[in-house]
Amino acid sequence: MDVYYAPSLEKAKDEVRRAVEYSHTCLLVAQCSVKYRGRASSTLGPGQRLIVIKQDGCVLVHRPVGNEPVNWQPPGSKVSTELRDGKLVLKTVRLRPLEELLIEIEKVELLAHGKLKDEGELYMYGSETELRDIVVENPWVIGEGLKPVEVERRTRAGFVDALFVDPDGRLVVVEVKKGTAGVEAVAQLKKYVEALKHELGREVVGMLVAERLSRGARTVLEKEGLKFKSLDLGLVSRLAGGRGKLI
Repeated sequence: MDVYYAPSLEKAKDEVRRAVEYSHTCLLVAQCSVKYRGRASSTLGPGQRLIVIKQDGCVLVHRPVGNEPVNWQPPGSKVSTELRDGKLVLKTVRLRPLEELLIEIEKVELLAHGKLKDEGELYMYGSETELRDIVVENPWVIGEGLKPVEVERRTRAGFVDALFVDPDGRLVVVEVKKGTAGVEAVAQLKKYVEALKHELGREVVGMLVAERLSRGARTVLEKEGLKFKSLDLGLVSRLAGGRGKLI
């Protein structure tokens, strides 16, 4: 692993380029701004962040707190570097659909890159039913003060995974998905929420629970006013105890 403390932007550019060329995992702690253009658009002002370029082309930008990246590009993205107007610009492009992530770096505090090896097997609780049951038994993993009300509630739109009541007395519809939840899961959750609103005549909140959320799904989720909670599979495995294991 090659490590550089406070490298110049010219040195950082060369090392990031080398990391990409040799398919290394590359980490940068840097003062940067971020712009995204694609199916939506966003701008993130200056701040100190952790930038991760993985060996498969995946790029993640993390803020100092939280487990979710604030911006990212999926595996297979093309990464290029250049110096422009006194800044190091990392450009990450995804071709289908066309999306561009532009990271403008003012200062690099730390840069490290190298070829990582990982041949370990991941054992996890994989069925959505088991994940749902663990969430129902431990509602604090998706929100403080939630109380389970019903499991597999039948509606005209289908069976809801679980119903909770939040501290404000609102009914919360929870849909649990394994792995990455997509647009289809958001559409399904929306149907459940609308069905229960019609049936009960009261305020209903929708929450999608999964390990990850696709970018397209996030856009639709925010548009529909629904919530997302990332499920920490390491925590789930510890809570599951002796239930068994699924890959």
